[in-house]
Amino acid sequence: MKMPPGFDLSSLEVFVLTAELGGMTQSGQHLGMTQSAVSQTILKMEAALGVKLFDRTMRPLALTPSGKLLLQEGTRLLAAARNLTIEVREGSQRPVDSVTIALAESLANHLTAPLLLELGGRATRWQLRSGISLLQHHEFLTRKIDMLITGSSQLRDSDEVDHFPLMTEYFILIAPAGHEGPLDPLDELAGLPFVRFSLLSAMGQRIERQLARLRLALPNVVEIDSTEQQVSSVAAGFGWSITTPLCLASHIDMLPHLRVAPLKRAQFRRTIHLVARRGEFGTLPRDIAAVAERSLRTSRLVALAQELPWLADVIGWPGITSEA
Repeated sequence: MKMPPGFDLSSLEVFVLTAELGGMTQSGQHLGMTQSAVSQTILKMEAALGVKLFDRTMRPLALTPSGKLLLQEGTRLLAAARNLTIEVREGSQRPVDSVTIALAESLANHLTAPLLLELGGRATRWQLRSGISLLQHHEFLTRKIDMLITGSSQLRDSDEVDHFPLMTEYFILIAPAGHEGPLDPLDELAGLPFVRFSLLSAMGQRIERQLARLRLALPNVVEIDSTEQQVSSVAAGFGWSITTPLCLASHIDMLPHLRVAPLKRAQFRRTIHLVARRGEFGTLPRDIAAVAERSLRTSRLVALAQELPWLADVIGWPGITSEA
């Protein structure tokens, strides 16, 4: 059967993005098209198929039953087409045009240089962004970024993404070196301000949930959004905080000014993993994950573990396996 004019992969991509992003203006911005051009593309698709894809009487746009079917099957078709494109390019040793990866700040400190050195030739253009993890999740869902390296589990239940675990780490306690009192239980630190990690970050929210389970109501005296702010303020003697080995390793030079200890009561941990949309970028996500895991294994975590041998019990390496 010959495909009807107006129904092809390019128009299907316009439709899928419009449905996913909730409007023609949004998809047009993503694709570099005007809202009018998006509208005309979808009208041509509807004419070619002989059905209405959107219920235009509703705001935001709602899919008709035919539109829902096309979104479901069209998403799979586009993923297969993208994967085929990547496989053909990889077979001819051609790099992908562009790849955008978002990382938490602590991960960017460890991984940016190794990823570029080992895989730089796999893409014509690399964009490596660090910042608040929950904002990065929104950008991933709206296709502004292609992959995430994150400690958040927010996307774990999605059927449309692959997860590649890199490492697990338990949260640890840091206090000023000059603090002579006990570090456990945490109630003993009540005399010092708690340096709270940003509640806009996955790590900050994870810590906050654990404090709630422990029924510790700590005053919000200061809230920061970078690991350097966190570790340096504690090292300066201002207060205490909860962090991870990976975050601390980024600032190992401050270790002489800190007391570091495991959390003995109600331990909790996070898993660092790479998240990528299923069926896109061929083998590149798995290769990035493999380089990332290898780099973390040989990062400043090694030097930190030499200074604090008990860290061997709070760091794990699950290996690169897709949980798809």
